[in-house]
Amino acid sequence: MYLLPIHVPIYLDGETRYVTTEWWRALELLRDSLKGQFGDIVVAAPCVPVEALAPGQMLVPPPPDCGISLRPSFDLRCRARDFWSRHRSRWHHDLLILARQADVVHAGLDDVYRPIMFEGFRVGVRLGKPSLFVQDTDIVVQQRQLSAHAGAVQRSRAMAYGWIYERMCRWGVARADLSLLKGSNLMTRYGRYAKNAHEFHDTSFSIRDIIAGDLLERRLARLARRHSVRLVYCGRLTEYKGLSVSLSILARARELGARVQFDIIGDGPERSGLERQAQLLRMSRQVNFLGALRYDSALIARLASYDALLFTPKAEDTPRMIFDGYAAGLPTIAFDVPYVQGRERQDQAAVLLPFANIERSAGILAEICQRPERLFVLAHNARKAAEYHCAESWYARRAAWTLEAIERHKHVTALAPAA
Repeated sequence: MYLLPIHVPIYLDGETRYVTTEWWRALELLRDSLKGQFGDIVVAAPCVPVEALAPGQMLVPPPPDCGISLRPSFDLRCRARDFWSRHRSRWHHDLLILARQADVVHAGLDDVYRPIMFEGFRVGVRLGKPSLFVQDTDIVVQQRQLSAHAGAVQRSRAMAYGWIYERMCRWGVARADLSLLKGSNLMTRYGRYAKNAHEFHDTSFSIRDIIAGDLLERRLARLARRHSVRLVYCGRLTEYKGLSVSLSILARARELGARVQFDIIGDGPERSGLERQAQLLRMSRQVNFLGALRYDSALIARLASYDALLFTPKAEDTPRMIFDGYAAGLPTIAFDVPYVQGRERQDQAAVLLPFANIERSAGILAEICQRPERLFVLAHNARKAAEYHCAESWYARRAAWTLEAIERHKHVTALAPAA
């Protein structure tokens, strides 16, 4: 059994279990890459009722005998105090039962206050199971950026949270047989404490989804003729993603003479507020809200009709959207948070905007609209990067690292003296 304790919820409708379509796609890719070498993938997670599904998300029930099993536990909607006083004991009990049967435990750290994944990792380590430890965002930087303009008390809390989080991660990578760290920033922060760390970038698009070279050339030729730029965002509409900042940048860029269109794919709690903001900025004709779309090849093909992604998060973030953009031949125009800086260095397919600076960002965007050929090389670099980052390549690398780590664990265990 390949045990995956995680905080991503299992949705319940009576006895029927669901997960979101995007999470299901990742589980299928993981299952296929491991080729049944560890039996079923067992996902242990908190649960919520289907009525609690956030706007824009879609669910799928796993078919029977598919090699992926969902094991719901406590209700995710509990507060941190209730987790520790009531639900942690059940979660720990459920994990112990599953981990004893597991060939490998794959977990990480998701939250200091409710360390759901981390509890699974600790159980696996305690039982001597081969283990994977995953981190996909630099939470230390994220906390610092989110609290930068807050009061002294909130900044102190964020600093303390980041300090605790970092030390918990150090503990994890030092004990994991394989640590997967998303981006160079996390490799710098935790790599020196790890037994066996690899940098990764999680993707779900297929190599078959990558835009054909002739289609990319025709799109770039159209871009050169029209001297305007069609931008797109694809993801959840939450305050943290900074779409309100994107709209402010676009409005100022228009004042500077930019001809720009912005389509927003996705849904979430910020949608109505963003629609009102677009109206107040008199940009209703330039900004289109397309709603949530299913993640599939058709979505990648739709992205390929644009010229670039626009991404202005309010703090460090590591969106898969960047790589879906690569598959569509799209450069990223984004705030220079550490993860985007890493993508610019490694893939050379990004235009960096100064973090949280609307005026200077708008000026850069206006220059791109006046000289769109600046995007041509970046678009070709994005397509080239997509070939390396496609799901087939990423999951093959991950499977190879996993098998090597488990064999190493078995070898070390066999050589260890009996207690």
